[in-house]
Amino acid sequence: MAKTNLDILFIALNKIQFDARLHNFINTYLSSNKILGALTLDHPTFNINNLKHYKIQINENLRTFVKVLKFHKQCLDHIEKFEPKFIVCSDVYSLPIGVKFKKRHKSTLIYDSREIYSELASLRKHPLKQHLLKLFEAHYIRYVDKIIVTGELDRDFLLTKFPNKEITVIKNFPRRISNVKTIDIRKTLGIENDAIIAIYQGVLLGGRGIEISLRSLMYDSKIHLVIAGHGPLEDKFKSLAKEIGVETRAHFIGSVPYSDLITYTMACNIGLCLIEPISFSYELALPNKLFEYIQAKIPIVASKLIAIEKIFDQYAVGELVQPNISPPELAKVIRFVVKNSEQYRENLEKASEIFVWENQETKIRDLLQ
Repeated sequence: MAKTNLDILFIALNKIQFDARLHNFINTYLSSNKILGALTLDHPTFNINNLKHYKIQINENLRTFVKVLKFHKQCLDHIEKFEPKFIVCSDVYSLPIGVKFKKRHKSTLIYDSREIYSELASLRKHPLKQHLLKLFEAHYIRYVDKIIVTGELDRDFLLTKFPNKEITVIKNFPRRISNVKTIDIRKTLGIENDAIIAIYQGVLLGGRGIEISLRSLMYDSKIHLVIAGHGPLEDKFKSLAKEIGVETRAHFIGSVPYSDLITYTMACNIGLCLIEPISFSYELALPNKLFEYIQAKIPIVASKLIAIEKIFDQYAVGELVQPNISPPELAKVIRFVVKNSEQYRENLEKASEIFVWENQETKIRDLLQ
């Protein structure tokens, strides 16, 4: 069987279509005329020009363990089709298949450790699963040549676990935008002109301030919340919105393709980045939504956590709040920030030129050295 020679093979138990970081990595390397392949969960109709893309089709509602096994099995069907120089595993669950490709083709293996996977919030009540994931990561990371992380705090932590590994920080910055036409979100969602529109974008999980944000709507009838994303707790949050009587002002619009997301973000008045420190991984969080709000030039209400606070120390792009802020207090802060939005404008303009993907591209290309 003839093999396709690749400069880089991306493996991800995820969808490029909704994955800002993976999307940006691929575009950077395509612009450098690299030959790229990908094994991901994308829909069969989703395509990126010049990307040799095999879309793995599995039931995404399966338990993680079963989903990982099925993903690995289907990925192995392609091990003789691709011969990559470099492999980028975009999550811990892709490492076993990445290791198999590395051994078969003598490739360089790069692990994009987007979170401290062994300290995930979803595992905090499952110590056995947490312990097994630690062992899983430690076993496969032995074969990794380079590690990428999203922030300095993650790097420092992983260096204590894997001191002999090369670790590079590539932050979750968006690409610089220009000449973007926003959607008429008020017309689309039936929101009155004098209303405040707050947006949360991301996976619908616990510990991300979604419940607090929904409950804050009870204390100000002029605030609407746009929730852009899907996730395991979506039904729970929709039920909560009905239970507390805010369902007409809580707009669940589902996952928006990354290329279109900015048109929604820019149409809102304020971005919410509320992280509850329910796990060590969350304590170190520096979410991509923070920088996407900055690029959209909308002010932000964010949790006062160590990595996020460092950004606000550099540029006052909104207001920091305690992670345990009450819903009525959050409503007050949202109204305050929107009313005084002009005072953040200059810092948003400056930060939007600094926190952009393009400023990291030299370092990203150097990963292939």
